[in-house]
Amino acid sequence: MTTAAASRELVASEMDELRRPVLSTLLLTGLASSGAWIVGLAVVRYTPPPAIVLASPLALLLASVGSLFARRLPTAARAAMFLLGLTTSLVLGFLASPARDWLYCLSLVVVASGALVGPAASYGIAALLSVVSGACLWGMPGPQTLLQSLAPIGLLWGAALVSCQSSRSLYATLLWALESQNRAWHTAEEVRTRRAELRRTLDSLRMTHGLLERTVQELEAARAEAEQAREIKAHFVANISHEFRTPLNIIVGFAEMLCTRPEAYEGVSWSPALREDIATIWRNAEHLLKMVDDVLDLAQIEASRLPVLPEPTDLIHLIHETLATGSALLRESPLELRVSLPETLPLLRIDPTRVRQVLLNLVNNAVRFTHQGYIQVGAYLSDGEVTVYVRDTGEGIPPDKLETIFERFEQVESPGRRSHGGLGLGLAISRQLVRLHGGRMWAESEPGKGSTFYFTLPCTEPERAGAAQLMRTHAAASTQGSRPSAVVLCQDPLVVRMLARHVERLDVVGASSVAEARALVGEVHPAAVVAVGDAPSTLDQARALLSELAPLDVAAIVCDYPTERQAGSALGVSDFLVKPVTQRELAAAIARLRPRPRNVLVADDDPDMLRLLCRMVQQEWADAEILPAATGVDALRLALQAPDIVLLDLFMPGLSGVEVLARLRANPATTRIPVIVVTARTPAEELANLRECEVRVLRKRGLAAGEMVRLIESLGVALSPRYAGAPAGR
Repeated sequence: MTTAAASRELVASEMDELRRPVLSTLLLTGLASSGAWIVGLAVVRYTPPPAIVLASPLALLLASVGSLFARRLPTAARAAMFLLGLTTSLVLGFLASPARDWLYCLSLVVVASGALVGPAASYGIAALLSVVSGACLWGMPGPQTLLQSLAPIGLLWGAALVSCQSSRSLYATLLWALESQNRAWHTAEEVRTRRAELRRTLDSLRMTHGLLERTVQELEAARAEAEQAREIKAHFVANISHEFRTPLNIIVGFAEMLCTRPEAYEGVSWSPALREDIATIWRNAEHLLKMVDDVLDLAQIEASRLPVLPEPTDLIHLIHETLATGSALLRESPLELRVSLPETLPLLRIDPTRVRQVLLNLVNNAVRFTHQGYIQVGAYLSDGEVTVYVRDTGEGIPPDKLETIFERFEQVESPGRRSHGGLGLGLAISRQLVRLHGGRMWAESEPGKGSTFYFTLPCTEPERAGAAQLMRTHAAASTQGSRPSAVVLCQDPLVVRMLARHVERLDVVGASSVAEARALVGEVHPAAVVAVGDAPSTLDQARALLSELAPLDVAAIVCDYPTERQAGSALGVSDFLVKPVTQRELAAAIARLRPRPRNVLVADDDPDMLRLLCRMVQQEWADAEILPAATGVDALRLALQAPDIVLLDLFMPGLSGVEVLARLRANPATTRIPVIVVTARTPAEELANLRECEVRVLRKRGLAAGEMVRLIESLGVALSPRYAGAPAGR
């Protein structure tokens, strides 16, 4: 049932309630009138009246009594019974004594029907009674005038009109009141419903507020735990850095010396195979060192993903070089290595270290899972990208494993029986490296018939010129490539190397002097010049460079960059070398301080590293006396001999290098001896956090409003604030 129908039904029910007392009053009136009528007839007539005379009041009496006691009937039925009895009583009275007065009384029925049934019913009952009146008048004896015939009927319609008009307003008012009451009731019901919903919402909000408070507390605890984990990670990286770099420095250093200075080893027969093996050791050690550098660099600057340093690369040459490195994997295996490469491929802008790592991972996996047959490495150009594949005739991979093998710690075998070794990280890392180049990686295999791993490297339109452009220099490539470049004016090569590796949207070109920077600006047309250094002279150099570049208009960014060399300056050392250090770097650092050193003190707790450093110095200055020290105590004792220069490791057991340095500076006899620190990487950001930092942007032409907005947006996004631990209310 609709709302409108329910409303109408409710109004009808309320109207019945209003008519019920009116009907009761009329019934009591009819009962009293009929009783008085009968009593009157008995008093007036001493003889019993005729039946026809008594029929009229008896009809009214029966109708009144029947309607009065029939309370189970609807109000409309009881009203109809009473009206019918009243009409019958009047008609019987007319029949008993034909007189127009009885017909005039029929107007009472019309008036009563208007009160009991409704205004509209008055006209219908008036029409029905008009027919009855006409029939009665028709049967009256004697002549009748037109007025006499129409008077009773006119009185009926007049009564109907008056009753309808007088009760219409009353009924309209009653209906309006009832409908208003109904609407008010519905409104009150809706208010109660909304109040209940509001109460439930408030209860839910209170519960949510409690959950939010608990969540905030949990987040605060998680933040504190994360801060502690970050500090533990930084401490771990600082310690593990020394453990990684020292043995790698020994491997790279001796391998470099064997390859570049074989004459230092007298009486050794250098066969071609031995030279090739040593070169392989050197090449692989440097490759491993680059990957270790990336891991440590990422931990230091808290990068969110592995950096990729793209450069123009000949992929065919890179594949041949990688296979030469990986050919040692096949020496103890009966497998045949096949190479299927086209004569030329486009020049690709990729990170050769990363692509070499991917290819070595795939070849290594193929060797581990292939026991007979061959391994084929190939590449081809298709649809604007180069596809490289490694195919083997090994065990194959089930179809349901072709995707899961690229997840971390996933292998084809179950974890309980990994007979081929490894942790299941190679393919996951390889796919990530390929994705960082904008490529994709997938595998195709059939169990028992081998597998083929594919990865793609996209190439751009300017790089399709072919092999004739493979020998372009890095500066030329920067001017013709799709990415802008930046000239970094800095005397610390470590800063240039770090920026080149981690700045993703710019090609970084280093310059060690203002003259070199000016020449590079004219050659590569960079997007900006970056002057790095914390001394006031850095700002002067940037301003001098902009003056010399006039009328060229290029912006200069003057900033500082946290490095280990800064840490060395804070410690008061002359130079700071980070392991692994090559013989060329070590010789250049010593020559800057003492072109011809007579005696050199070398302090390092690792005997192999100590021997390597002594050998490097001896190869450059054969007449120099080497003073080796394996502990801090030995270093202080030998420093009393006044060496020309000291090579010092900071991480030494017992008396550390920092303590040795402090005692050297405190002793007037050794305070002026130059010290070069040769150690693993230290957390340079800890030094940067202890002082304020300034970044300046210089340009001869002012910054436009749009440029200023973009600059503010970039700095606001890049510089993350710290509010943890701040006093409340600030």
